[in-house]
Amino acid sequence: MILLLGGTSESLDIADLLDRQSWPYILTVVSDYGQTLAAKPGRQVQELAFSPTSFIQFCHEHQIQLVIDATHPFAKNISQLVIEQTQHLQIPYIRFERANSYQSNEHFLFYDDAAAACEYLQTTTGQIYLSTGSNTAAQYAEALGVQRLHIRILPTLAALSKIQQAGFHANQIDALQGPFSKKLNIELFQRAQAKFVLTKESGTRGGIQEKMAACVALKIVCIIIKRPQINYPRQVNTLRDLKEEVKQFL
Repeated sequence: MILLLGGTSESLDIADLLDRQSWPYILTVVSDYGQTLAAKPGRQVQELAFSPTSFIQFCHEHQIQLVIDATHPFAKNISQLVIEQTQHLQIPYIRFERANSYQSNEHFLFYDDAAAACEYLQTTTGQIYLSTGSNTAAQYAEALGVQRLHIRILPTLAALSKIQQAGFHANQIDALQGPFSKKLNIELFQRAQAKFVLTKESGTRGGIQEKMAACVALKIVCIIIKRPQINYPRQVNTLRDLKEEVKQFL
């Protein structure tokens, strides 16, 4: 049995690949929203947040022979947990990592983490369009002042609850599901009167290129938080390469 750790659109593509190959797997996600997106007749999808103990128990109970990690590039904690535990259990691990593809530009600023990005923004004035998700909304609101922020989140009750607790009002919220085109990003950024767009280095499928292109068109600054650096034991970036890797272990 394969354990596929989901949380990205690529994980659904991987699930489709495993379906086509008739390779048995269980897909795990961490939210009701993720479970809804992944649901498909005959597909095993479970909503789980692993701890070291529960991960080991899960692998034993389901006789996991291979783990494919297709979690979000910024889900650093779960990736590190799984790397450590698969090594302990001697279970093969494959990371499917989103590719990055963009060129440098005067409108782009890269920072290693949220704290560094906030330090820069604290020296500036003007509205900030926040497209880093609801989980970190409170952190940015505290560091930058919620009145400077306009946020884009998934249209879920959980996400809305988090940002309301962080102090955001209805006129500061875009609750929308992507993908977002360059044109739509331009319209949203303009409507928010944004001088800065704060995003994460989430890769091509994460919509970063469309955000960056919109910033260039509007001549506003796109602040990009670099993805965490993790020493993955084995990593692929395409479904073709993943298929060949999986064949080695089945």
